[in-house]
Amino acid sequence: MQPLHFDCNATTAASDEVVEAMLPWLGRPGANPSATHPAGKEAARAVRRARESVAALIGTAKPSTIVFTSCGSESTAMAFRSAAAQCRDGAPVLAHSTVEHSATRKAALREAGGDGEVVAIPVDADGQLDRDALTAAIERRPALVSLILVNNETGAIADLDGVGHACREAGTLLHVDAVQGPGKAPIDVEAIGCDYLSLSGHKFHGPRGIGVLYVREGAPVTPLMVGGPQEEERRAGTENVPAIVGLGVAADRARELGTSPTAQAELAARRDRLEAAILAGCPGARVHGAARRAANVTNIGFDLAGTGLDATALLGLLHGQGIEVSAGSACNSTRMAPSPVLVAMGLDEASASSALRLSLAHAGTPDAATDEDVDRCATAVVEAYGTLSSLVP
Repeated sequence: MQPLHFDCNATTAASDEVVEAMLPWLGRPGANPSATHPAGKEAARAVRRARESVAALIGTAKPSTIVFTSCGSESTAMAFRSAAAQCRDGAPVLAHSTVEHSATRKAALREAGGDGEVVAIPVDADGQLDRDALTAAIERRPALVSLILVNNETGAIADLDGVGHACREAGTLLHVDAVQGPGKAPIDVEAIGCDYLSLSGHKFHGPRGIGVLYVREGAPVTPLMVGGPQEEERRAGTENVPAIVGLGVAADRARELGTSPTAQAELAARRDRLEAAILAGCPGARVHGAARRAANVTNIGFDLAGTGLDATALLGLLHGQGIEVSAGSACNSTRMAPSPVLVAMGLDEASASSALRLSLAHAGTPDAATDEDVDRCATAVVEAYGTLSSLVP
């Protein structure tokens, strides 16, 4: 039976148009954008066009503010390194919310080192920022505040209204993890007022191994990689032209989907169909972070208290049926631990360990699910939950 991919927050397949755009560059000789011969100049033009497409994806950004990296994690690490390097005493105060991706949490810890401090900004039961705590954190004038725009586990969309202005008034740099945003939520770096913003191509049907760091004009940059003059000396190394070209095509499509009310409504309707069927068939199940979320994702907790089982048991049964889902961030999927995101939202460890994340793709994309696919997935989840429940005396 054909596997069904309901784990689009972990990764998406590159679209046909992305692959088609990349293929000619994979075998093209001389396609080094730094070279001065015609083939090099042609490659440079292709990179420039992609840079323009990515800039348009995030609002009114100038192409010169786009730095190509290898992934969202590298982009986030570069933002933290750039901010921490501004601290003359070498003991930076850094701040982020308690529902950030592990890339943010670990970058903050590394840059804080033994002498610095990481301030954790709490959230409420829906995963929304505690605004009083956020204000208090900014008033401490940290070197950097990092906030996730669309949560990778729950889909909760952060209210960032006024945050950029507050950070600017405090002399604090603001980084936004928008990796899960393209195609799902509006992204406008000028409206947000951020200094840095991270993206990752494979989250919106671009190629794997390519990411973006937006750097506001005038914001400090400390490269992680040094060597050549590429990316205006912000990231050394020969540009990955095929991946950059593919990313540009994916960015154009994501911008269309992200600004289309019809596309968003269709995606939400399919998500809601899946969610309703699972809730109806699984007594005690509940949705986490549903107050303000992206249209493509649902995070459902299951009543497994007292069974000695957690979501990994559900995953085993579902994967055996060809249903690809996850129990949280794919970056943490090999570790048997409660979701730190759900714990931060107030769930106990047992409940935080008994949740599934199901994430869908827009119609017309390689990972798109039909209504029949949605029904098959829901039936498999209900049956798996029933199997586990029957094991309890």
